[in-house]
Amino acid sequence: MAHDAVLTPMIALRLEHGNPAGRRGRCRRLAAFGILALASWASARADDPPPTRTTRKADVGGYKLTLATQGKGGPTVVIEPGMGLPAAESDEWKAVCDEVARTNLVCLYDRAGLGTSDPAPKKPRTSRDCARDLHALLANAGVPGPYILVAHSIGGLNARAFADMYPEDVAGMVLVDAAVVDQDTKWLEAFPAEAPGEDESVARARKFLTARIANRSDNPDGLDVVASWEEVRAARDLGDRPLAVLTHNPAWKVVPDLKEDVLKRMEQVWQELQAKLPGLSTDSSHKVAGKAGHAIQVEEPKLVIDAIREVAAKVRARSQR
Repeated sequence: MAHDAVLTPMIALRLEHGNPAGRRGRCRRLAAFGILALASWASARADDPPPTRTTRKADVGGYKLTLATQGKGGPTVVIEPGMGLPAAESDEWKAVCDEVARTNLVCLYDRAGLGTSDPAPKKPRTSRDCARDLHALLANAGVPGPYILVAHSIGGLNARAFADMYPEDVAGMVLVDAAVVDQDTKWLEAFPAEAPGEDESVARARKFLTARIANRSDNPDGLDVVASWEEVRAARDLGDRPLAVLTHNPAWKVVPDLKEDVLKRMEQVWQELQAKLPGLSTDSSHKVAGKAGHAIQVEEPKLVIDAIREVAAKVRARSQR
């Protein structure tokens, strides 16, 4: 599928083969959002056409990023897309956004150097650089917070960096088959020792992962993934802010032609890493997709929509305490 070409660290393997006052203010804002959201839910009809998406650019410190917004109501939902995806122009998130925008303001954007956004002044970049850009974009475009961050793939690292840097601006989070600290290293540990005459698919996948760690910013975003791992490793967790974690179905093959026993070990590593993510919050849930691979938002959009609504409902309930 076309969307595979712009997804994350993981999918690249497929490409190889083809203070109190602040808290009170935050609560007041959330309460207002709760009232607006309830009004939106009452008026929205499933058979009505979805709200129109509008696009504009905003400065983030000497260069401009493209922002697309759709719908209204709070809390605002912000999509942090996977590697290389110009989300403001892409239809990859359309099914999710069209539905969520009936009740909430939804934002998508192109990271620096992607789509119609200006390039960043220098590369490589890290997840904290991306988080600073997104924070400036939302502030300068006048997008109201706090936000529910919905992060796919490599976007998961960026979202976690954002939550660490701007905790008062994050109401909750949804991680959609999100990248995990040390994932490539952990995958390599699942491989057998290199041996003469080994299966070609095993040698090729090992070489690919090894090169990706060594050439750490050789990707469409120019993102230093290893440096970003270290940033996120040092980041704070979400505390009691709601979190929903979604993981691809274990039957999905990250490297379709990889020798089956190695593929199974890689998948076991991924599922174990994903199972630890709910520990980032004391108010979390975890669902494994019934059929979807990495692009859950495309293959099972309802799963993502339901996760966003679950987190939004918790955010509204917290605002009414």
